[in-house]
Amino acid sequence: MNTPLFSSHAERLFTLKKTRVDFAVRVLLGQSLEARGINPHTNYLTTLINVSSAEVQSSKTLFDVALGCVEEQVLPHYTQGLSNVFNKRYSFADEDRVKTLDLIEFERIVTDIVTSLAEKPSMDLSWRAIKPLTVEDIHGALNIHLPGLNLDEVHVTSFVTHDFGKRVVSSSQPLAEYLLSHFEQDEIPYHSQGSHQAIHAAAFSESDEHPHPWLTTAHINDLLIRMVPDLLS
Repeated sequence: MNTPLFSSHAERLFTLKKTRVDFAVRVLLGQSLEARGINPHTNYLTTLINVSSAEVQSSKTLFDVALGCVEEQVLPHYTQGLSNVFNKRYSFADEDRVKTLDLIEFERIVTDIVTSLAEKPSMDLSWRAIKPLTVEDIHGALNIHLPGLNLDEVHVTSFVTHDFGKRVVSSSQPLAEYLLSHFEQDEIPYHSQGSHQAIHAAAFSESDEHPHPWLTTAHINDLLIRMVPDLLS
């Protein structure tokens, strides 16, 4: 049952280009940043007005920077001392600088994303909304790409960690209902690595109870790459 949804990186990228640009950028950024422990939505590229000034000109999330370059079809070029990557917005303080990602490496990552999505066949950069869907539609799509899987035994469980360190279940939804709740908001959910979410075979399972025997959050990303092209208007 644990069969990869893609036979090669090239096939995965080809299919990813048929999804939507915001999701594609999240997937490609995640591939590069998650191993470094960097969330592109909570870390920032900050730029000063000039190298002799402490005044900040702009401070954007790494995701917004990458998405902007892809949508404008421009390659990034940053200047050391004028821009850098920080974990606090509008800060240019050394203590807030992201130590696991330097400016030149981020420039290379964004360049790779822009060029990979622009290479023929290039990605359609227009914003395509998700079609109106029912839970039956989602079940049908899941059955196509996950044949033989008992969907009643696939639950997406989310966790929160309290101030005293205990992690507890915050929500648990069957996979089809979980996906539909995002699609109804015209969202394509991306699932990052970490302990905040897991796939379980039973609802409201604790983190070490009833893990799904082969489906993980990483599989959900690949599943969405397969599903989404048929769900866009």
